[in-house]
Amino acid sequence: MSNGLTLLPAVDISGGRASQVVGDGDDDPARVAARWVAEGAQWLHLVDLDRAFGRGENAALIAALTAAHDVPVQVSGGIFDEASLAVALGTNAARINLASSALREREWVREVVREHTERIAVGIDVRGHEVVSRGSDLRLGSLDDVLLDLDGIGCRTYVVADASRDGSLHGADDNLFRYVAERVDGQVIASGGVASLDDLARLRTLADAGVSGVVLGAALYHGAFTLEEALEVAAADRGRP
Repeated sequence: MSNGLTLLPAVDISGGRASQVVGDGDDDPARVAARWVAEGAQWLHLVDLDRAFGRGENAALIAALTAAHDVPVQVSGGIFDEASLAVALGTNAARINLASSALREREWVREVVREHTERIAVGIDVRGHEVVSRGSDLRLGSLDDVLLDLDGIGCRTYVVADASRDGSLHGADDNLFRYVAERVDGQVIASGGVASLDDLARLRTLADAGVSGVVLGAALYHGAFTLEEALEVAAADRGRP
């Protein structure tokens, strides 16, 4: 039996509201998160866009959302130094995703991974064969160098995105996720680009190689598929026809 994928519906929060909602949809983050949990979400991926863009933060709201549900939460957005890490840890999220920009201070990242191993993921935003800071052209090192470094200190989780595809609905870069999974011992969570159930089906074939999960954003909110449909495609193969 091959492994399945864990799906993490994303809730991007800006100004206390869910920012991905299309049209006149409900933008209350509490109700959006509750919807995904009710539909079977195994994890939630909560993103503080205000902290990511340096215009405030939504830590209290994220802490409340984390406490409101039994499913574990992965929190992301602007976590790149000691102060932002302390705030993120204070939300009691199960996992903290360090921003790729944190890799500017590689020694600090090493210390954080060593101290909080099970609770830390490292964001790996890739353009070409370089790791970049999300939303900018700042290069943080070659992909191979970054992976070798993080794998050497025992990083357990990598949240990997093709910087050119995130939120674009242009399809997932299977080759990138496979490439990373083959070079590290930790789990890889694919983030960005998933546009269809076919994308998910292809990613599920990488589960045995180390791609353990997928962050779902735009495709869910734009109605490309439902979470129920996605969970069915992502489920482990149990020999069913």
